[in-house]
Amino acid sequence: MKHVISFVLLLSLAVAARAADKVPYKVAGVYTETCACSVPCKCELTGEVPSSCVGVGAFKFTAGNFAGADLSGVSMAYAGKPGEWIRIYIDAPDQAHRAAAEKLARATFAAWGTFEVVKDAKVAIAGTYGAYTVTVDGGKIMKYTAAPVLGGDGKTALSIGNVFNPLTSVFLQGKSTEPTVYHDDNRSIELPAGRNAYFNDKMQTSGQL
Repeated sequence: MKHVISFVLLLSLAVAARAADKVPYKVAGVYTETCACSVPCKCELTGEVPSSCVGVGAFKFTAGNFAGADLSGVSMAYAGKPGEWIRIYIDAPDQAHRAAAEKLARATFAAWGTFEVVKDAKVAIAGTYGAYTVTVDGGKIMKYTAAPVLGGDGKTALSIGNVFNPLTSVFLQGKSTEPTVYHDDNRSIELPAGRNAYFNDKMQTSGQL
């Protein structure tokens, strides 16, 4: 029987563990990711994460705050295996913004497992509406490309709503267009083109973490 873990359960446990320490947050900007799954990724649809699941992604915050600390102008990338490990890369205008971004990352990805590293790095998201090229340190650490998967009108991407994700409840469907490469220290992720990708170019949400 294929081994799966419930990512929703992991997130729920993490939320419960932090219940007494929740702080308000608000974010707006761009979200993008790609993962090992075929299109569409069932992890976000059912909460069941295959043991083979690994993924990378990035955020660009045009506005927002965490516990009152400003997040505007911050870009952040991640790589990880849900339930096991997570690595975070932060591109911030100053130390105050960086500290706020790290706190947000640790709250958002608490269920992913061990935080192996939180590093300063150049994080770039180039492109528009899901047609993105994402790099960390100019591609030395991470690089992936994606394109939107258009719906019946041939103009807008297929969308998935009411997703269990603290930073965006709407995912637009995409797919990777080139092999995804991530290498840092002893961790590597290499995925072929055509894998699942999600994005939201109008990410906007608030709540408590």
